[in-house]
Amino acid sequence: MGNAGNIIDTVLAAVGRALAAESGGTPGTEPHVDRLRLLAALDLATKKAIDDAAASVGDSPVRAAALTLLSERVYRTGSYAQVLAAGACVDTEVHTLTEKPLAALNQLLLDPGGFAAGVGRLPADQVTGPDRKPLHHDPAEFLKNQLHLGYLQARHRINTNERLMGHHGPDGTTLPPTCPQLAGVLAEGTADPRLLANAAAKLTALQPALDAQPDPGEARARLEEQVAHTVRVCDESTLGKFLKQAAIELEGTTVERDEAKNARYLGLSFRGHKPTGYLWELTTDAEGHELLSTLADDLNNPRTSSGRPATRATSELTGTTGTQAALFGDPVDGGEPPMIPAWAVNPDTPLEQRPRAGFTDLGKEPTCNPFGLPDNGLYPGETAEEAYARRRAQRLSQALMDAIRTWLDPAAPADPDMPMNSRIELLVMIDYDSLTGTLETPGVTPHGEFVSAAAARRMACNGGILPLVMGGKSQPLDLGRRRRFFTKGQKRAIAARDRGCANPGCSMPTHRCEVHHIKPFSEGGTTNVGQGLLLCVRCHTAFHAGHFTIRVLDGVPHVVLPKSRDPMQRPRRNWVFHPEAAAA
Repeated sequence: MGNAGNIIDTVLAAVGRALAAESGGTPGTEPHVDRLRLLAALDLATKKAIDDAAASVGDSPVRAAALTLLSERVYRTGSYAQVLAAGACVDTEVHTLTEKPLAALNQLLLDPGGFAAGVGRLPADQVTGPDRKPLHHDPAEFLKNQLHLGYLQARHRINTNERLMGHHGPDGTTLPPTCPQLAGVLAEGTADPRLLANAAAKLTALQPALDAQPDPGEARARLEEQVAHTVRVCDESTLGKFLKQAAIELEGTTVERDEAKNARYLGLSFRGHKPTGYLWELTTDAEGHELLSTLADDLNNPRTSSGRPATRATSELTGTTGTQAALFGDPVDGGEPPMIPAWAVNPDTPLEQRPRAGFTDLGKEPTCNPFGLPDNGLYPGETAEEAYARRRAQRLSQALMDAIRTWLDPAAPADPDMPMNSRIELLVMIDYDSLTGTLETPGVTPHGEFVSAAAARRMACNGGILPLVMGGKSQPLDLGRRRRFFTKGQKRAIAARDRGCANPGCSMPTHRCEVHHIKPFSEGGTTNVGQGLLLCVRCHTAFHAGHFTIRVLDGVPHVVLPKSRDPMQRPRRNWVFHPEAAAA
């Protein structure tokens, strides 16, 4: 740190001497340069240094990585300055500045190089008198108009200054930041200032729940410490999950209250007829969301019979489901195109003369499928990712339509090509005490949605929904050496514990993962829950390539990341699915 301080002083002194010489200062004397001129010069020099550094990268990945990390520090320094400046605007009541000096200042700073060189000087302060209406209503409106921000965005900067920096109170006394531990992270520059600002805002929103705790001060300090650790190592999504989980722990009725508040908006509504089709809007609760998500996962998972039935090979090219393929005469299982349904042809037509390829043009192959999709399965201008999203939505829509048809006509024979031809199961993870009604701890679905204990108990009574009771002994989970492969019950338990890929930072959900033996079975490893964990194919490959290791602590597998990601190499759980692990 001493060397860094010397470098900073040397650079600032050199820039100050250069500016003094540029503006006609006396050689050989210690220059006194306006710090705002110095800041303008450093801004220009930083831009030039960044361009030169980027040009020096060449084909070196190490230099590219260094440029990325150093540029991030420059960005964080700039964000720090924005928050600091917002506080200065409040302290000086900048909104009282009159039109004349403000217009002159804006004109002067149009040429920051000239200002840095001393070509112009800052205008004198002129403020609106107490009996006159100021040019701006408050500092936030000044920031909004001068920086082209939204008012709430400007207000957010001012609030962030109060939460993360020392500031002056109404009587002029200096007040400490309301979030001192997050303020320390901001000063360190070890986290994104924008993320810190959002964390401070969300932490402040939890104050009513913290005030209800037996020791509000201790509870807030402990939670802020956890948040400070989380923002250093995780992204905004993980932080949001952690704070949501913290809110639930502080106030157990949060999920139940949200369910009651949202109940009035649930339903299916017709929104109109557009050129692209008929638009319906579905708003559902956590149970419905989990049901649709699980169904969509199953329909689009190539490992399930729903995800890749025999007719899917043709369907992938035409964009239709198996039911549609059979309906419109596409070949099934590589055979000849089927005949059209008996009800669609004159019964007097001989069997060999009935059309096979389509409802029209007897004996001729159609030029395209009924939906006009090209042979390569992509519409003009459509990317592979867009095509996948389209097919995913079409499969889910077709499954819903098939289910409705079955409900309307339960006596109709089952269609062998119906997409939902594998059993869909919902999994709800809930504590035993909550299942029996002793406690009201919310349940969690595999997609990370919280449901109230009452809703989880109700879902547990529905057919096709499996309550996985944490700590229960209703299934034979540990089979030792008797079996090589994990049973379905074991996989459910491991999925409930890991909730997704166990590699920290990976967001692959459970249905895209496979159970990995921590100690290989061939080396004497056992097939039990404590010796298995979920890894997606990519992370599974990375593990066998030696990119990370696994340690079991208290019967729960943890991942030890490489030093490039975690220099301390602490055993971790995946904070994407376990936000509380980010604060550990």
